[in-house]
This record gives sequence, structure tokens and C-alpha cells, in this order.
Amino acid sequence: MEDLIVPIVFLIITLLFVLLTFLIYRKSWRLKDLRTLRLGRLVLWSQFFGFIAVNCAVLTAALFSTTKADAIIWSLLIEAALLFIAPFFISSFIVISIIVLTIKMWRRESKSIANLLLPITMIAFFILSLLFVFIDGLPSTHWGWLQVLATVYPILAIYLTWQFLVFYVSSRAYGRRAKKFSAHYYVVHGAGLVGGQKVGPLLAARIKSAYNSANSDTIIVLSGGKGDDEHLSEAQAMQNYLVEALGFPKARTLLEDQSRTTYENLVNSAKLINDKFLIFTSDYHVFRTVLFAAHLKLDAQGGKGGKTALYYRVPAFLREFIAVLNSQRKKHIIIVTCIVAIFVMFSILTVINSLYINR
Repeated sequence: MEDLIVPIVFLIITLLFVLLTFLIYRKSWRLKDLRTLRLGRLVLWSQFFGFIAVNCAVLTAALFSTTKADAIIWSLLIEAALLFIAPFFISSFIVISIIVLTIKMWRRESKSIANLLLPITMIAFFILSLLFVFIDGLPSTHWGWLQVLATVYPILAIYLTWQFLVFYVSSRAYGRRAKKFSAHYYVVHGAGLVGGQKVGPLLAARIKSAYNSANSDTIIVLSGGKGDDEHLSEAQAMQNYLVEALGFPKARTLLEDQSRTTYENLVNSAKLINDKFLIFTSDYHVFRTVLFAAHLKLDAQGGKGGKTALYYRVPAFLREFIAVLNSQRKKHIIIVTCIVAIFVMFSILTVINSLYINR
């Protein structure tokens, strides 16, 4: 009977984490408004507790079927696979993917700094990591204060990684769940015109997505103003493409040709139709757009995003993340400042303690 105590305890722990996983995931489905980063946080926590539940279940099964020594060995092997081997291959895949995607981006798109944002970010993290390792290897008797101060880097890296995971998971979860939304009006957001007058592949994908989702009563609003280097408004070019290339009835289209930004797309379109609507933009841009719509208290949800090439989608999604961070910059500045201040204080205390000891 005593041999069963430990397996039973782990079984109870497993069931507890299974219950937590279910309750938090269920809560994510019961959110009144999915246009929030809270969606990603709930999904991430449910996945985290699910991960723990799986590990506990494996250990419980091992404890019931083998000796304790064998159970510990099997658990360690599984943990090594999950925590070390898998992340190694995943990180290697990510590095290789970044190199490949950057080369494709450089060859096929404009050769600008913005399109190099992804490799620049990864190089910056790599350099900072090397610097952290170098500082950590210095003699603590003289450089203890700097080692304490340098600890702020992994803390901020974890914080930034968590924010990105929340945004990414929120975007993915919203994309899957937004399929249930419907509306009489569809609003297609504009993008730059090729040669200042023609719809390019990126914008065409947005228009086709709205066209393929429309029914016999749908009214499509084309939203986009005229840029300085464009011969006509994006809205007019989009209407021409929708009507002439796709055969959509012109009578069921509306033009909003004053917008220059996503914010103006939303506000001006809402004023034009004064009703709820679905937003059609590029797949990587949908979630940030509905976050804006929620902030503006507009009755607007995301439609099916227009597909974009993977080499373009990944760095573009990173830019979306930076834009969302910037929209909440006051909160993030306060948090980062508090973290840095704490480690500066500890660093100063380390110096004071060192001077006291050597006195």
C-alpha cells in the first residue's frame, strides 16, 4: 500500500492540472470580446498547465508500472527531450528559416531597412547574449556589480518573449475563432498601388478574400486614399479590380477614398456605413486592426485575411508586434523602468557591500 502513495499523489496532481487546463481554456472561449491580448494569455496558460499535466501523467504511468528508479529515469529522459532536444532543433530551424526568408525578401521586395528587421533583431539578441556570457565570466570580486546589472538582460528578454508569444497566440486563436462572425458590410483596407495605379498581389489577395466570402447581399466598402505617388485613390483602383477582374456588382460597392492609415480606414468606414462590418486586410495585419477597432469601440471584427507569401508575412508580423507594443508604450515603459531600477538598486548595494567588506 505504501508503494502506491506516491503514484496516487501524482495522479491527483495530474487530474488537478488537467482541470486547470480545461477551465482556463474554457474561459478563453467565453470571452465577451475576442479582440484582446487577454485571449493569448489565457490560451498560453492553458497550454502551460496542459504541458505540466502531460508530464505528470507520464510520471504517474511510470510509477504505476515500474520501480521508482525506472520511473525517475524515464521521466528525466522525457524531460530532456521536451526541454532540451526539441528546443535545440526548433531554434536551429528558426535560424535557418530566418536566413532563407531574409534572402527571399531581399531578392523579391524593396531593399529597405524595414525588410531587414527580422535578421537585425536576431543579430542584436545574439550580440547581447554573447556580451552577457562575457560579463558573467568576469571575476565577481571586481565585477559583481556589473554581473548583477547585466542580469536585467535575460529578464527583459523573457518579458519581451512573453509579450510576443501573447500577441502571436492571440492572433492565431482569434483567426481560428473569428470564422463565426458575419456582417452585411465588408470593409477592405487599401495598400500601395503598383506603378501608382494598379492593384498589386498583396492588395489583390485582400480583395479576393472579401469577394470569396461575400454572399448575394454583401456590400463591399473599398477603403483607401490617394498617396502622393499614386494617380488615383486606392479605393478607386480596388473597385475597378473588384468589378472588372472579379465581376462583382458595382452597385454593391462603396468607396471611402480619404484614408491614409489603418486608424482612418476604420473611423472613416464606420462613419460611411454606420453599421457593424467585417474587416478584410492581409492575414498578418488582421489582429492588430481589430485591436484598434476594439480600442475605438467599433462594432467590427476581422474577416478572413488575404494570404501573403511566408517570406513577407514573418517580418511583417514582427512589425505588427512592434506597433502593438508602441500602442501600449506607457505600460511597457513603466514595467521596464521598474525592472531596470530594481537591478540598478541591487548593483549599487553590491558595490556598497564590496566596499564595506574591503574596508
